[in-house]
Amino acid sequence: MPEVLRDSLARGFLGVKICGSEESVTNNLLNLLKDCSEAVVIGDFACLKLLESGYVPRVCVIDGVTRRTQAQSIAPRYFSKVIRGSNPRSHVCQGAVEKILEAMREAKQKESTLILIDGEEDLLALPAIAEAPLGWCVIYGLPECGVELVVVDQDTAKSAKKILDLFEEVELQL
Repeated sequence: MPEVLRDSLARGFLGVKICGSEESVTNNLLNLLKDCSEAVVIGDFACLKLLESGYVPRVCVIDGVTRRTQAQSIAPRYFSKVIRGSNPRSHVCQGAVEKILEAMREAKQKESTLILIDGEEDLLALPAIAEAPLGWCVIYGLPECGVELVVVDQDTAKSAKKILDLFEEVELQL
């Protein structure tokens, strides 16, 4: 990820910011999700709060960490399938993106998938927004705020793709 993007991506800008207490964020998020055909959730906190509220997203992407500390674990029993991927901090790896694409394809058969990322999942919201079907929502955490919900439409998908185009391609030794 180019350093110039770090601050702007941390603030969110493609969707609706939902800030406040855990309870108000969860309630507002549940209300907004009524307008989404399906949801991809990036982040342990957002995924956990939705599951605790009885909402099972079609795709949850987690890394077991919230604000640099161990996150409360998420029970795989909520999901039809659990898969693993790898994505180092400040990167968007093709292998992790392929896992998300696979999970979104399986969601069409009403399958729900939990993707466990070794590394960091934060930036995987960008390819999720770029590649999700129109009408889906992508939710991801915003530090010191709560979450951001992006309704995927042609404009948000195009914006996410433009941001991804700014990333430098590197070869990683995993």
